[in-house]
Amino acid sequence: MIFSSVLRKAREERKMSQIELIRKIHDEYGIDISTSMLSRYEDELTPLPRRMSIKAMFALSVYLDIDLN
Repeated sequence: MIFSSVLRKAREERKMSQIELIRKIHDEYGIDISTSMLSRYEDELTPLPRRMSIKAMFALSVYLDIDLN
């Protein structure tokens, strides 16, 4: 499964809006992600940006319990 699909599904299963997730990631990990970036991360048709930081990917994965393997 594509990371974008897994990311969106995990967020929606927790009944969180993108803004709520962004705030939680900022509060828990001190990482800033804009709503437009999160939208791109969740869009299956947009290739995952090469500029997605490892920190952001790790924080999203840990917070949403996504296995990166």
